[in-house]
Amino acid sequence: MKVNFDVTPHLEDLWRYSRVLTKNDTDADDLVQEALVRALGLSRTYDASRPLMPWLITIVRNTFFTSAVRADAERRRLAAYAQQCDPLLMPSQEHCAELSNVQRALEGVPSDQAEVLHLVAVLGFTYSDAAAVLGVPVGTVMSRLSRGRTALKLNMEKTNDAARAQLKIVGGRDVAK
Repeated sequence: MKVNFDVTPHLEDLWRYSRVLTKNDTDADDLVQEALVRALGLSRTYDASRPLMPWLITIVRNTFFTSAVRADAERRRLAAYAQQCDPLLMPSQEHCAELSNVQRALEGVPSDQAEVLHLVAVLGFTYSDAAAVLGVPVGTVMSRLSRGRTALKLNMEKTNDAARAQLKIVGGRDVAK
């Protein structure tokens, strides 16, 4: 019996999760596409009595870890990062600057912790759902989440300190005269 399921409502969340894993928009697109092809092939194994999203996330995750292009994706991400514009030029809008700072801070968080942060804080997975997707005990999820939050906070503080160090006073009067 063929199971029909609609992945459309989950595409954005799958892409965001893929972006956390790959740290690259193009690679995230490729990962979601490859995972959906696998999901289609595995559709007869899907238990319709269970939520679809964790099943899809598990396929995305397994696809990422079994992919032979993981090392190549990391190399391309680093090359793209190196080609970005001058780091002294801050975005003109505060929210863009803050999102950029969060992205840089998140990239400095170890991937196992960033993965748990994304599943729990962004996608709203429960600890037990995240544990099931990752194949680890709930305690491990809680530990990684705690360490991930701490690392993200420290990285944000470093990013904010670096941004403040780049600020210059323009048009100020010299009070020493």
